[in-house]
Amino acid sequence: MTANNALTESEYTYDQKFKQLFQNKKFLAPILKNIVKEYRDISLPEIESLIISVSGDEETAASIGTEDVGKGNEMKTCYDVLAGCRMPDSEDLFTAGLYFDLEMQREKNTGYPVPARGIYYCSRLISRQLTSLEGEAYTYLKPVYSVWIIINDIPQTLRYSRYEVSLNGVSSIMEESRSFSKNKRKRFHAAVRKLDSQIDYIHLCLVFLSEDFTDQGESGDALIRYLQSVFMKKIADSEYNPYADYSKSIKKEADKLMTIVEMFEERAERRGRKIGEKRGEDRLKELLCCLKQQHRDEDINQILFSENRHLLEKLYSEFHL
Repeated sequence: MTANNALTESEYTYDQKFKQLFQNKKFLAPILKNIVKEYRDISLPEIESLIISVSGDEETAASIGTEDVGKGNEMKTCYDVLAGCRMPDSEDLFTAGLYFDLEMQREKNTGYPVPARGIYYCSRLISRQLTSLEGEAYTYLKPVYSVWIIINDIPQTLRYSRYEVSLNGVSSIMEESRSFSKNKRKRFHAAVRKLDSQIDYIHLCLVFLSEDFTDQGESGDALIRYLQSVFMKKIADSEYNPYADYSKSIKKEADKLMTIVEMFEERAERRGRKIGEKRGEDRLKELLCCLKQQHRDEDINQILFSENRHLLEKLYSEFHL
């Protein structure tokens, strides 16, 4: 196996292990409880039973492909995990009442704003539901939820928090409605609530963690604490995970994933150090060759024997190295 093939296989294994855990309904249930408003007051086992499809899970009642080829000239989009879920009051066991996308943003310096990509994913999840543009088609649209777990390049003040986005409407006569009669004001607010329900389709949540996964203890946001417990290998510890009793059955799988993550990160760090050391050696060799060609023995001695860092940087600049 070549080095490139080994790297490709390693990256594939790394991604697959994340998705294997993310597709587990017991892993998803606490996230859904904290994100989907209709799920907040029901139990985790009930939420688990409402997840009718997770791509990659052969035991599910339905399959939703995570690869979205798009329409017309749209680019292909691949979701990490895409699940169809029923609403709590639904009697239809096979029809999704909402769609849930979970993404793990691991890359540093993405070159694009993650919130914009999240909104794009939500829009694609809305678009893919329509097979025609006839009037009745719009009545069958289902809400979409996209959750992004982010651990790199987060401002200090945003770490261990979440940022949520949803569609909201504002009536131009909201202030004027304050002077309406009681009955008229009641009818006005009922009409506005109806409009709100007709646009309540897009929900984006950015979950900001941190590279060091600092212990959050027993305080703080339940979703943050839950995800932190996974990354800290504390998923079965009630001091860290508010859903520890429910999560015990996936402890082995979660801990195994984080062991693999740590292994890859250590390997990447070692590889980065080696590359940096090699580049530094090559740069120094080139500088010494330049100085030797100009017979600048004194500068060479200063670099080799005096460890004059200021002079070294000055010479690098002089020779544009």
